[in-house]
Amino acid sequence: MKRTHLNEILSLFLLLVIFYFPAKISAQWTQQVSGTDFFLTAVYFLNENTGLIGAGAPLPLTSNFYGGEIIRTTNGGTNWQRVLLDSNLRVKSFSFFDQNTGYAVGGSYATYGKIMKTTNAGLNWFTYLENNQPGSYYHFYNLYFANDNTGFVSNQLGVYRTNNAGTNWNLCLNASDYAYGYLSFKKLHFFDVNTGIFLSDSGKIYKTTDSGSNWSISYVDHLTSFKDITFSNSNTGFAVGLEGKFYRTTNRGTSGQQADLGTNESFYAVRFPNSLTGYLTKDQGVLKSTDGGSTWQQIMQLNTDTLFSVYFLTQDIGYVAGTKGKVFKTITGGVLGINQISNEVPKEYLLEQNYPNPFNPSTIIKFSIPKLSKVRLAIYDLLGREVESLVNSQLTPGIYEVNWNAAKFSSGIYMYRLETNDFSMVKKMSLIK
Repeated sequence: MKRTHLNEILSLFLLLVIFYFPAKISAQWTQQVSGTDFFLTAVYFLNENTGLIGAGAPLPLTSNFYGGEIIRTTNGGTNWQRVLLDSNLRVKSFSFFDQNTGYAVGGSYATYGKIMKTTNAGLNWFTYLENNQPGSYYHFYNLYFANDNTGFVSNQLGVYRTNNAGTNWNLCLNASDYAYGYLSFKKLHFFDVNTGIFLSDSGKIYKTTDSGSNWSISYVDHLTSFKDITFSNSNTGFAVGLEGKFYRTTNRGTSGQQADLGTNESFYAVRFPNSLTGYLTKDQGVLKSTDGGSTWQQIMQLNTDTLFSVYFLTQDIGYVAGTKGKVFKTITGGVLGINQISNEVPKEYLLEQNYPNPFNPSTIIKFSIPKLSKVRLAIYDLLGREVESLVNSQLTPGIYEVNWNAAKFSSGIYMYRLETNDFSMVKKMSLIK
């Protein structure tokens, strides 16, 4: 058989294998071994090595255990160890004063609210505050101390304030309303001892400018179930919720505008490590903004799991976590070097031959997108196994290029495939070391 016929058969075989072989988590995210199958609802890192994740028993409950646990890492997530298992603490958030002193805030699904405290960076925990009222459902959601004496905590009834370092707490905002079950989140965000935001899960955003003595309602929409709030600077903030609800404020929450991010999937957590870079977790994925929240692109897609929490140490190093004990880490900001080199609208989809080719160890892959598209670009070996995912996000029309560094791979023939909803193309390339 002629050599050209052999090449054609080999190429056809590789194409069939690539199209059949299932996708995996993209290489820009590394799944870590958390050691638990609980729902991971709060992530917090004290530094690049030491981090904590709070969890709750999964629903539907299959046993009589209604609480949760705290797991801890001291090596950037390579290993996790359980440091607390408590039948009355499904952790909703962490709050730390410094590298050693902090709180874990939550409560039991079946009984009452509870706050645990640590003075050794999360290694050991003791009970700080309990809202033990039999027959009540009074989770704690957030804790904030403006100084040594003045602090605020949110629960099912609203917001409580202390003026004596937690010895006594008094209700300063009565905002008792509907809670969306176990996934209920009532968030606090304070700028200083006077000015703060309380985010309800029943469509209300409350604001105080006098240390909680008085509160105004800046937004009311009973159809919105808010889940999280964050601010990228002193004025600009973002509130997110179920069914794709996304609101932006530029005046510290006095007013806001709703934005359509093009999905009705639920949003659960949002964080901005700096004024331009933001991350948003949702049903089965993560979105990223690099322009201060004006536009968002998907940088991770899961098959079934929901991501409830996010924490970024820098604009590139961060963690997301969610159902079934799933936790993922990125050190590249969730992307691998994609650049838009032209915003000219191409006439058609195009995947170009990589250059240089053959290459060692890096090569450029260039492609064109004529319309807004969900784009996936991946690398495969000769057996059709995916070895690297370079792009997995929604892209605007334009011409793009991606630098693939294959330093960790052996010499050989590789395939790269560009896929959208209505286009797919595969090409070959040679790595020679």
